[in-house]
Amino acid sequence: MGSNTSQSIAELTKEDIEFISNVTKLDHENVRLWYSKLMAACPDRKISKADTVNFLRSINSGKDEQLQKQANEIHKAFDENNDGIVDQREFLIGFALTSKGSIHEKLKYVFRTYDHDKDGLISKKEIDWMIKIAMRLHGKEEREKTTRTINELKRSLERLNQGKDLDRLKITSEEFIQLLMENKELCKLVSPFNIEQP
Repeated sequence: MGSNTSQSIAELTKEDIEFISNVTKLDHENVRLWYSKLMAACPDRKISKADTVNFLRSINSGKDEQLQKQANEIHKAFDENNDGIVDQREFLIGFALTSKGSIHEKLKYVFRTYDHDKDGLISKKEIDWMIKIAMRLHGKEEREKTTRTINELKRSLERLNQGKDLDRLKITSEEFIQLLMENKELCKLVSPFNIEQP
């Protein structure tokens, strides 16, 4: 199954609908329609890689090879125990991150994804989850580079936190986005999909 830290949601939020509409160029009604179709196909809120590919095919005119790659990226990032299943929230996050859109839009969405308690700030606990995903995605192939980038992220966060203990870290959306926009490697680490720097 997917991550323990994510939560299932029954409905898309207004922000989710707006973001998905922006990156897919679907109107709000069509976003709700495809989402309801996905949920009807997966009533237990568990989405297999085959479900992901079929869903992407239904809203996308891309080649099967590209759709398969996008599905693989979503599952690689969020399928913690490698059983081929992600939950609907994880799917939504992965879909958004692997879609077209501006880097600022995507990073804003990434921030909301990592802000589990929805207090508008990212805490040390939320940063740890971000690092866990990054290590799972990049650790095996690029362990040394990933470790260096994570250490750089921690140093950057300490600077943002004005040298205070990272256990009390609280950073805003704008600080998070600015930090990642200024550093291509950090951006790739935290948003490991096809988020291109301008």
